[in-house]
Amino acid sequence: MRRKNVASGLAWGLLAILLIGLAACAPVKSTPKAASKEQLLWPLPPDQPRFQFEATLRSAADIEEETAEMALKRQMVRGSSVNDEPVIYKPSAILSRGGLVYVADPAAKAITVFDAPRRKLFRFGLREPNLLHRPQAMAMDTAGNIYVLDSAQRKVMVFDAIGLFLSAIDLDKRFQNPVGLAVQGDGKTIYVVDRGEVDGNEHKVIALAPDGTERFRLGPRGIEPGQFNIPLAATVGRDGSLYVVDSGNFRVQVFDAAGRFKFQFGGMGAELGRFSRPRAIALDTEGNIYVADAGFNNVQIFDADGRLLMPLGRLGREPAPGNYSLIAGVAVDETGRLYIVDHYFKKIEVFRRLNDDEGRQLLAREQPARG
Repeated sequence: MRRKNVASGLAWGLLAILLIGLAACAPVKSTPKAASKEQLLWPLPPDQPRFQFEATLRSAADIEEETAEMALKRQMVRGSSVNDEPVIYKPSAILSRGGLVYVADPAAKAITVFDAPRRKLFRFGLREPNLLHRPQAMAMDTAGNIYVLDSAQRKVMVFDAIGLFLSAIDLDKRFQNPVGLAVQGDGKTIYVVDRGEVDGNEHKVIALAPDGTERFRLGPRGIEPGQFNIPLAATVGRDGSLYVVDSGNFRVQVFDAAGRFKFQFGGMGAELGRFSRPRAIALDTEGNIYVADAGFNNVQIFDADGRLLMPLGRLGREPAPGNYSLIAGVAVDETGRLYIVDHYFKKIEVFRRLNDDEGRQLLAREQPARG
């Protein structure tokens, strides 16, 4: 995997400082024995580390600055933070840019936002007439607008970066079971993923204009290129290519901006490079592909051609770093940070991508310790 330093803006400079602090006080509960087995580097030596665990986000305490009053209350309740209750309940998707981490949460009927630059936590989609009922999936354009698929209202609702409502697209009867969403960077094409019915053939992806006009569709159900079996998620690359998680066929299919099939990768199997329950997908700025698998409870990272680079994460019974029980989503921001949200543990984990120099230094430091 190619590595490079990504210039950080002011917001991410603040976030990096904040997350270093969070890593030390992340609310991960484990026994001393479990703590000794925590894996903070991925992969482990003798391979060169590529990612380092940075933080866990679960509650307002993980993002907000503690005031004197809050500190006094914490002391009065014997060390428990007054804001440490989880604020994500049944997360279904995640996005991040500019230090803001967005979580779609159907149980909260809102988008929950961890705003690191302002050290605040807020939600949007809670006010009439732009209420969210069941935010299922999200996408973001290059302007930072957030597209939210509300599967209960059968709408795609568009908000700006701080949650101000902009517009909506009515999905009407063209969709049976919409579950996934992607958008071209310019916002001119929105892709809605329809997993269809169990016994039906309408397993498809429809490309829409901003006014809801249909541009083209991919599908229906089948195993051939351009056909799907329980598609669940999608994302769009910088070149306009569309990546679709074809979960029931255990693969990812890639199409150009006009919907023409390009290639596919994956397959059913227990070995690395194959899938069990692929559920979510993200891309980084280099075109590497991150596929979250709720069966293996890991994220497998592939290069732009679909060749496996490395896995990250594992099935775990304790909510230690890198342990997952039901992965719900994955995101990569403009700095290369990786975000993984777990439905069961109700947590977001943040991993910082290491450049080659950092990776070599950590490898040199870890190898004598392990020797």
